[in-house]
Amino acid sequence: MTGLGFAPLCALAAVALVLAQYAFPRWPGYHVWQYAAALALLAAPVIGRAFDLRRPSGGASTSMLVALLGALVIIATGLGSGLLGPDTEIVQRAPGTVAPLPDVGAAAFFPNANAQDVARGDEGVVLRRRSGPPLAIAPGGRRLVGATELELVPRIAAYVEARDARGERLTVTQPTNPSFLSPVLLFPQRVDIAGKSLPADAFATPALRRQIKAFYFSKADSDVARAHGMAGFASILFAVDDEGGRPLPGGIGFARGGTAVELGGVRLLPTIGTYPALAISAVPYPPALALGGLLVLGGIGLGFSASLGGRGTRPGL
Repeated sequence: MTGLGFAPLCALAAVALVLAQYAFPRWPGYHVWQYAAALALLAAPVIGRAFDLRRPSGGASTSMLVALLGALVIIATGLGSGLLGPDTEIVQRAPGTVAPLPDVGAAAFFPNANAQDVARGDEGVVLRRRSGPPLAIAPGGRRLVGATELELVPRIAAYVEARDARGERLTVTQPTNPSFLSPVLLFPQRVDIAGKSLPADAFATPALRRQIKAFYFSKADSDVARAHGMAGFASILFAVDDEGGRPLPGGIGFARGGTAVELGGVRLLPTIGTYPALAISAVPYPPALALGGLLVLGGIGLGFSASLGGRGTRPGL
């Protein structure tokens, strides 16, 4: 392949790698040396070709030079984002709490959620900034703030209703959670059970002096609980202890979503669903990317104009 065609192809491949940071912002490969090396290798022939065209001799060479310079701007922007941008961070907070985002210059407000909200999994997050109006991010939605892309991703959650033997509603507390009174479990830990790494959480019912651990079994992991009739269903394994952390007789059992189970003197009714977490990813700086794109389009436009002008001056036309 000639140098004339090789450089534009390398530029196109490099630009595609940079734009991939917007399409798949959470991929960790952008921040490793291999990604930077791939962009640098693709940029080398582009730089070489642009250097050859530094003294343009006609419209075609001028247009290619402008387009290649635009591609180099885009490549440099992608390199900066990959080398200097932080790895993707997943921010998960309990309903009704606020997460400061100093790098973004904003705070994320996570809404309160009831059992129906968790089951539907349709809660969004509102981003409030020091400058600018609030940004509402819907489930699965994305927002750009400077060189940062914010995306809502669903995370497994369960709303747990607890009652005593008389059917009276019990207060659910989470001593290790910033939202102390939240009945929504977000399963931030993982525990190995029967060869499976399972999401885990814990809560308490102070009125009955019970401490309760909860382990989430997805449908994919449900075969482990086949003997308990849970195969093919998402379920939660509860383990009820006394206030000293000692297991209680009959204090261990499974419950499907929407089905109550009585363990250790506590009736537990879980609603299984999702609650959003906020993924924060570094992306190429949009104004620099736009500048590079304008140069590329300008170069293409100049080339098109030059080709039309050449056809118009041929003899006989």
